[in-house]
Amino acid sequence: MISQKPIVVANWKASNNIYKESEKKIGLLFKNLGKDKSKVDLIIAPTFLQLHRLKTFFKKTINLSAQDISEFEDGSHTGEITALSVKDSGIDCVIIGHSEKREQGDTQEVVVKKVKNAIKNNFKVILCIGEKERDDNIKYLKIIEDQIISVFSKVDKNQYENITIAYEPIWAINNKNNISIDSHSLHSMVIYIRKILLENYGDNVSKNTNIIYGGSVTVENAQDILWNGEVQGLLIGRASWDVDSLVNIIKNIIINPKKSLLKVYGNKK
Repeated sequence: MISQKPIVVANWKASNNIYKESEKKIGLLFKNLGKDKSKVDLIIAPTFLQLHRLKTFFKKTINLSAQDISEFEDGSHTGEITALSVKDSGIDCVIIGHSEKREQGDTQEVVVKKVKNAIKNNFKVILCIGEKERDDNIKYLKIIEDQIISVFSKVDKNQYENITIAYEPIWAINNKNNISIDSHSLHSMVIYIRKILLENYGDNVSKNTNIIYGGSVTVENAQDILWNGEVQGLLIGRASWDVDSLVNIIKNIIINPKKSLLKVYGNKK
């Protein structure tokens, strides 16, 4: 079902390598947010080794996600972190297909295998999709379509509700000028994604799949991206590493600028 509160996924990547630093940062984050914490669906994705300790320390007050899982279920795969091992840490959410993992070699086939492993172990999946660049012939739209259909076609339809699509155009991530997509272009992409879901999996899936955005999200653009881009949330990387930055983003996005305008100008028909 579509989330009634903005979804905020804080992807900490490899930014906090010391456990005590992460614990302190989360405590400060919760303190500074106060009651505003309940107005968003906040999910934090720290490094794998911190997942169990943070879950144990904060118990039910925190929602955590793994940053990735292995394509393999078990066996002779040195260094791999399997879905079951993450599940054993008390975590039931995972980011799959992030642009950085794709850049490191995750093909779409690998992404599909990871999603299947996650769904098999009853995870909620944040499925990252996105094009490297945009071309005049709009061939990038076919890339988006393939990334969605290749996953959804391999997953039981009863599990679609456990997949959140995170659209992250690679050209808008960590670029030199910190340039994000504009909200109008994002809204057009959201419509296109829902069109793909509608044509292939029906109206219910199209209307009830959460779509979030990731790519150079900042305090300044977060509100516009969320509300005018008409996404259900944000996947935030670098801007989530600093407590003040993340707090300000959350405090900004819980204010719907459209409703604020209605209070000023009235709901004229």
